[in-house]
Amino acid sequence: MPLSLVLITMPGVAVVVAADPKPDTKFNVQSDQISFIENGEIKVGVNLDLGGAITWLSTPEHGNLINNKDWGRQVQLSFYSGPQPFEPDGKKTHEHWKNWAWNPIQSGDVFRHRAKVVELTNTGTSIHLVSVPMQWALENVLGDCRFEADLKLEGPMLRVHYRLINQRTDHTWYGGHNQELPAVYTVSALDRLMAYTGDQPFTGGQLTRIIKPPQQAFPWARFLATEGWVAAVGDDDWGIGVCNPTVYHYLGGTNTPRKTWDSGDDPTMYISPVSTDVLDHNIVFDFDLMMRVGKLANLRDYFCGIMAKRTPPAWRFTKDRQHWVPKGCTDAGWPVQDGLKLAISKDKKASIEGPVQPYPAASAPKLRVTGTWTGLAGTGHISWKKQGGDPSPKPNSITFPIPESGKETGVEVDLASGPGYDGLITQLTLWPADQQGADGHVTVKSIELIPANSVSH
Repeated sequence: MPLSLVLITMPGVAVVVAADPKPDTKFNVQSDQISFIENGEIKVGVNLDLGGAITWLSTPEHGNLINNKDWGRQVQLSFYSGPQPFEPDGKKTHEHWKNWAWNPIQSGDVFRHRAKVVELTNTGTSIHLVSVPMQWALENVLGDCRFEADLKLEGPMLRVHYRLINQRTDHTWYGGHNQELPAVYTVSALDRLMAYTGDQPFTGGQLTRIIKPPQQAFPWARFLATEGWVAAVGDDDWGIGVCNPTVYHYLGGTNTPRKTWDSGDDPTMYISPVSTDVLDHNIVFDFDLMMRVGKLANLRDYFCGIMAKRTPPAWRFTKDRQHWVPKGCTDAGWPVQDGLKLAISKDKKASIEGPVQPYPAASAPKLRVTGTWTGLAGTGHISWKKQGGDPSPKPNSITFPIPESGKETGVEVDLASGPGYDGLITQLTLWPADQQGADGHVTVKSIELIPANSVSH
């Protein structure tokens, strides 16, 4: 049920204000109510009239670095799922956004109806907020979900823990969709988008300036930041670093070559960590964001110190999917409890595709899949993609025997014995059953790469 009141809590202050979404005649955040936190190094503001989206980040030397030209910008949440088009109760999408999918967005809809903050606590150095988003392409349609955000300052860095709480009446399985985790728009004066994109991360190799190919119609560059962070900096190498510690695939770039420090001007820099995820009708989906200001070299040192500890990866499905996505099959839905429970059909080729998470092949020669296969026989296989590898649609793979039916087993796969298992591996896919002669079930409890120093010879 939509809430019509907001409880705002400040140090020593509690006040209730009206919060009905109202159309606006212009895109203007200058007169909006902003709740700030600051620590002398950075100042951050969330907009209480735009669903708690971050509309302000500044330092003592620089004014607001967040772009606020329209309500599709800011630093804000935006999630995607089916159906497509999403047109509940006969409502139609905006003429410029025909056939748009389910897409709750934190600031407001394209018709200029504002999203609502329904709870806010500001301690002076941290913020907790809950908001009701708007469906982007529809007129005045509240999102059938809630957004939560916890903001905290640490020196020159903002940490945010985000949460989506779905409350959809539509229980249809729509599979995986690309998610912006989150969308970050900055002033275009920070016009150099920098990342390491090579196959030897964390070795001090040369950074790449990310530029969209001129022949590409899609407005943003797509790239793999193999150290897991990116930065938007100006000519003096000072700017903002962005890191979602579980995501390596990014979209980004500027919408025009014109540079400006004006937060309300059209030129902007866009950065978004992008992951493919299933958003069940009742899911609670969490992720973290780090935004840090400083010189490029210092930003790299800081984020590499965190991200280098994440290889080789291991995924344990105790409470969520860990960004793994079923394809050609479904799982038991949310909540995930003690493994991904896959329903395998004899009519479809089933797999679960892992997240993009680079690691050197030499660091993990083996992999262990712990799970239970029921009603299936023969072999399954693991396939992989690698940075700079052959873009052939048939990636390298290695098979494994399906264990005894109904018995939980740790299946060890010698990846290093497979063809082309070298360089920087970027993504794994588990194909639980190669033969399609029978229906069955597989419960995958974990997929763990075995570090080279743990492999006995």
